[in-house]
Amino acid sequence: MSEFHRRYPTGSIVSDLLQIHDGLFIVKTTLLVGDTILATGMAAAPTLEQAEDSARQRALQLLGIHLPVQTEAELIPRPAAALEAAPWSEASNTDLLLEPTTPPSPRRSKPAVKPSSEKPPTKREPVDLADEIAQTTVEMKRLGWTEAQGRACLLERYGKRSRQQLTDEELLDFLHFLQRQPSAGEPSF
Repeated sequence: MSEFHRRYPTGSIVSDLLQIHDGLFIVKTTLLVGDTILATGMAAAPTLEQAEDSARQRALQLLGIHLPVQTEAELIPRPAAALEAAPWSEASNTDLLLEPTTPPSPRRSKPAVKPSSEKPPTKREPVDLADEIAQTTVEMKRLGWTEAQGRACLLERYGKRSRQQLTDEELLDFLHFLQRQPSAGEPSF
């Protein structure tokens, strides 16, 4: 993560728990600079921490930042004495203090109706398709697909290896394709 903050000093990393499905925590991590979304990553895992770590790693990988794999020994907390560092110095410039901010509110998957007096946006706003990505995960589980089968389908249909690489239209098309498929064990006639 230090590489992310080195490249984007004002950047932030926001992780959201989207849902818990079949005992798996589904987390979306968004990498932001101001209001601009640089990348997102999603993951599902049996623990919240694993899902968050995987989602963060996927988002960072989209920016070309690869985190080292931690071994069990690195995950064991160090004794407090080993963590002691030089004392903090007082900030000499109070202009650097940040104003408190409120955490971002959850985004809606469908935009609210805008009053007609409001000017249309001049640039295209990013669309939050986290619900649709999560729904594709649910659909692939319903079909009994492995991760490899999902990747093979994406390569065959769109020439891309992950859902995060799909355009908005391709992602919606993929979701509709999955929804049209019969469940695992259902006759396909």
